Amino acid sequence: MHRQRVLSGIRAIAEQYDGYVFDVWGTVYDGDQVFPGVIEALHALSHLGKKVAFLSNSPQLPSVVATRLARIGIDGSCYDGIVTSGGETNSQLSGRTDPEMERFRGRVYQTGPNRFPDTLPKDTFQEVARIDEADWILNAGPNSPPETLADYEERLRIGAARGLPMLCANPDCTVFQGVERHICAGALAERYAALGGHVHPIGKPFQAVFDRCREVLKIANPARLVMIGDNLETDILGANRAGFAALLIASGIHELADASGAVNGPRLNSLEEQLGARADYVLATLVA
Repeated sequence: MHRQRVLSGIRAIAEQYDGYVFDVWGTVYDGDQVFPGVIEALHALSHLGKKVAFLSNSPQLPSVVATRLARIGIDGSCYDGIVTSGGETNSQLSGRTDPEMERFRGRVYQTGPNRFPDTLPKDTFQEVARIDEADWILNAGPNSPPETLADYEERLRIGAARGLPMLCANPDCTVFQGVERHICAGALAERYAALGGHVHPIGKPFQAVFDRCREVLKIANPARLVMIGDNLETDILGANRAGFAALLIASGIHELADASGAVNGPRLNSLEEQLGARADYVLATLVA
């Protein structure tokens, strides 16, 4: 790993870009509380007049994520906009600007109706409690955090056998809740695809959500933006594809930084080669 891409803080590149797009879970907080140094880093960018957005694969609406950020001390003065997979899913189901969305009509079975009640537009679709009564599947993730793939295996098999299309509102496969790792919608989607089911994902690493960030921040040139996140498969790969610069938080989902803040360069290089993603910059944790 080239030493020069390992930064001591975000100020090292603060003058090089106009817009900064941050992942949420694993980058600015652990599902329970904000990481040390994050708010100071956001204030440093604000002081320099930089535009900031959050781009999350959360299946929740942006307003829900905004409330969560405010609860951990990141209020609206720290950023210019929020884009979420859930918000984009809701918008696409309402507006149907993507021809792919024509697959998702009729009766819908939701994997997480109680945990993620706002992903589906209100009063638009008939919701059914049994997958064998559905015309399509809205996969926002498990209905409760402790659930596993095994809890959904039978339903996924039924859906795939019936040829039901699945709309995945969170391409992430796993997430840390404090120190515990839980599955996300992406894990259910991967299993569904392996069973032969059709999956349409919305979120990182796919182009559309990065385009939305450019719209929100009013920055036309993707090379003037940097994506900051902890996941090579979503944050960094998506940034590479969209033409954004990419900054990896090494202490996140891949656990590439030790307690002293040292980054495991050989393991990072190996993961990048394996996943086809490349971080332009690396920080052990997000600090100014």
